[in-house]
Amino acid sequence: MTAGDSFSTYWYFHLPNLVLAAVMYTLIGRLLLSLFFQPGSTAVIWRVFAQITDPFVRAVATLTPRIVPPPLLLVFTIVWCLALRMALLIVLTMYGLAPKPI
Repeated sequence: MTAGDSFSTYWYFHLPNLVLAAVMYTLIGRLLLSLFFQPGSTAVIWRVFAQITDPFVRAVATLTPRIVPPPLLLVFTIVWCLALRMALLIVLTMYGLAPKPI
Protein backbone atom coordinates (compact mmCIF):
# COMPACT_ATOMS: atom_id res chain seq x y z
CA MET A 1 0.00 0.00 0.00
CA THR A 2 1.43 3.37 -0.99
CA ALA A 3 0.95 6.68 0.79
CA GLY A 4 -1.60 7.76 -1.84
CA ASP A 5 -3.61 4.62 -1.31
CA SER A 6 -3.50 5.20 2.45
CA PHE A 7 -4.96 8.70 2.13
CA SER A 8 -7.77 7.67 -0.19
CA THR A 9 -8.56 4.58 1.87
CA TYR A 10 -8.44 6.28 5.29
CA TRP A 11 -9.67 9.74 4.32
CA TYR A 12 -12.06 9.78 7.31
CA PHE A 13 -9.01 9.71 9.59
CA HIS A 14 -6.56 11.84 7.63
CA LEU A 15 -8.89 14.74 6.80
CA PRO A 16 -10.02 15.59 10.38
CA ASN A 17 -6.48 14.94 11.64
CA LEU A 18 -5.06 17.32 9.04
CA VAL A 19 -7.59 20.05 9.91
CA LEU A 20 -6.97 19.68 13.65
CA ALA A 21 -3.20 19.76 13.07
CA ALA A 22 -3.49 22.93 10.98
CA VAL A 23 -5.63 24.59 13.67
CA MET A 24 -3.23 23.48 16.40
CA TYR A 25 -0.14 24.81 14.61
CA THR A 26 -1.91 28.06 13.75
CA LEU A 27 -2.77 28.46 17.45
CA ILE A 28 0.89 27.85 18.33
CA GLY A 29 1.82 30.54 15.79
CA ARG A 30 -0.65 32.95 17.39
CA LEU A 31 0.76 32.17 20.83
CA LEU A 32 4.28 32.93 19.60
CA LEU A 33 3.11 36.11 17.85
CA SER A 34 1.46 37.26 21.09
CA LEU A 35 4.97 37.61 22.51
CA PHE A 36 5.68 40.34 19.94
CA PHE A 37 2.29 41.98 19.30
CA GLN A 38 -0.34 43.43 21.62
CA PRO A 39 -3.85 41.87 21.38
CA GLY A 40 -5.27 44.96 19.63
CA SER A 41 -2.40 45.30 17.17
CA THR A 42 -3.13 46.43 13.62
CA ALA A 43 -0.33 44.33 12.10
CA VAL A 44 -1.68 42.24 9.24
CA ILE A 45 -0.05 39.01 10.37
CA TRP A 46 -1.56 39.36 13.84
CA ARG A 47 -5.04 40.12 12.49
CA VAL A 48 -4.93 37.12 10.13
CA PHE A 49 -3.88 34.72 12.87
CA ALA A 50 -6.48 36.18 15.23
CA GLN A 51 -9.30 35.90 12.67
CA ILE A 52 -8.44 32.29 11.87
CA THR A 53 -8.13 31.15 15.47
CA ASP A 54 -10.77 33.26 17.24
CA PRO A 55 -13.66 30.82 16.60
CA PHE A 56 -11.70 27.99 18.21
CA VAL A 57 -10.58 30.12 21.14
CA ARG A 58 -14.17 31.27 21.72
CA ALA A 59 -15.39 27.66 21.67
CA VAL A 60 -12.84 26.67 24.30
CA ALA A 61 -13.63 29.82 26.30
CA THR A 62 -17.18 28.54 26.80
CA LEU A 63 -15.76 25.42 28.48
CA THR A 64 -13.08 27.20 30.51
CA PRO A 65 -13.64 29.24 33.70
CA ARG A 66 -13.55 33.00 33.12
CA ILE A 67 -10.67 33.44 35.57
CA VAL A 68 -8.24 31.98 33.01
CA PRO A 69 -6.27 34.80 31.30
CA PRO A 70 -6.38 35.03 27.46
CA PRO A 71 -2.77 33.86 26.82
CA LEU A 72 -3.44 30.77 28.91
CA LEU A 73 -6.71 30.27 27.06
CA LEU A 74 -4.64 29.87 23.88
CA VAL A 75 -2.65 27.13 25.59
CA PHE A 76 -5.88 25.41 26.65
CA THR A 77 -7.12 25.57 23.06
CA ILE A 78 -3.90 23.98 21.80
CA VAL A 79 -4.23 21.22 24.39
CA TRP A 80 -7.87 20.59 23.41
CA CYS A 81 -6.88 20.29 19.72
CA LEU A 82 -4.16 17.81 20.66
CA ALA A 83 -6.63 15.86 22.81
CA LEU A 84 -9.12 15.72 19.93
CA ARG A 85 -6.43 14.40 17.59
CA MET A 86 -5.49 11.71 20.09
CA ALA A 87 -9.14 10.82 20.73
CA LEU A 88 -9.71 10.46 16.98
CA LEU A 89 -6.81 8.03 16.72
CA ILE A 90 -7.85 6.07 19.82
CA VAL A 91 -11.50 5.73 18.81
CA LEU A 92 -10.70 4.69 15.25
CA THR A 93 -8.08 2.23 16.49
CA MET A 94 -10.59 0.70 18.93
CA TYR A 95 -12.97 0.02 16.04
CA GLY A 96 -10.20 -1.19 13.73
CA LEU A 97 -10.65 1.73 11.33
CA ALA A 98 -7.33 3.53 11.85
CA PRO A 99 -4.55 3.25 9.27
CA LYS A 100 -2.00 0.58 9.99
CA PRO A 101 1.71 1.49 10.16
CA ILE A 102 3.58 0.57 6.98
